[in-house]
Amino acid sequence: MKKLYTLSLALIAMSGFAQSVVITKVVDGTLSGAGCAGTTGSSSPKVTELYVSGTIDFTNYRIQTESNGAADASAIAWSSGLDLTPLGTVTNSFVYLVASAGTDLTKTFNEMYPSITLPTGLASGSIPNGNGNDAYRIVITDGATPTPAVVSIVDQFGNPLDIPGGSSDISAAWAYQDSYASRKNGVGPNGGTFANDSFTYGGNAAFATPNNNCEFIKNAIALGGYTLGVKQNSISGLNVYPNPVVDGNLFITSSNTAATKSVAIFDVLGKQVIKTNVTNQVVNVSKLISGVYILKITEEGKTATRKLVIK
Repeated sequence: MKKLYTLSLALIAMSGFAQSVVITKVVDGTLSGAGCAGTTGSSSPKVTELYVSGTIDFTNYRIQTESNGAADASAIAWSSGLDLTPLGTVTNSFVYLVASAGTDLTKTFNEMYPSITLPTGLASGSIPNGNGNDAYRIVITDGATPTPAVVSIVDQFGNPLDIPGGSSDISAAWAYQDSYASRKNGVGPNGGTFANDSFTYGGNAAFATPNNNCEFIKNAIALGGYTLGVKQNSISGLNVYPNPVVDGNLFITSSNTAATKSVAIFDVLGKQVIKTNVTNQVVNVSKLISGVYILKITEEGKTATRKLVIK
């Protein structure tokens, strides 16, 4: 099972985020939960926006929260998180996780964004409900019950170690109390290594009076604005054959017959097993055992990846 997860992550990493899910926005609102004209409560909406590039089956995916930071690494305590399996399969879409405001549920968000349909089937009590200094991460688990183990980290917002002072500490560069944070366009999944400069920030108290109204907050957070912005980087006329390989010879050609191609082949554990340079020549793969591999080809700064089967 772990091999399959590793292979999946390798495909994501080497294909320019062809299939990925990232945290694109976190919002800590200051509005009533009873709607834009409501008078009860002052912490809505609390929104986590995700973006799916390509197609993702969310089986065994979770989004976890680390609340109020940690004084040192041993004190970091990620929650078991929200099981995202009910999302099913999502393709090239935004997903919105909105925390319920008591009996008002998601009324304020629904008024602000009547065209957005929130996902169903999620455990509402586990939806991220950050207070401005909580970190989030998307993980893939082994699906075990009752406590699934984390197999890999896909993406993370915030670093708990930047919040050593507990619940009242909002000094981190990424803090978003009564405010928001937005992922910069083109920034893909970070695998759990968060960088402050991968987001832009509204700054703490951005939604304080007189900005605590639906119109201001909606304009400020600009949901749905993230674009992955992957540069088109295809190799013209690329042809890889035969696939599956049965006789130990792999041919790689392209429209640019004079260009040197850097060829790397990785096994399902991510280990590089072949690295060579060719110019419309055969690649000898006879020493590889039968199985599935990832083939990475680079030509004049352009990169392509293929699944390669050896029989």
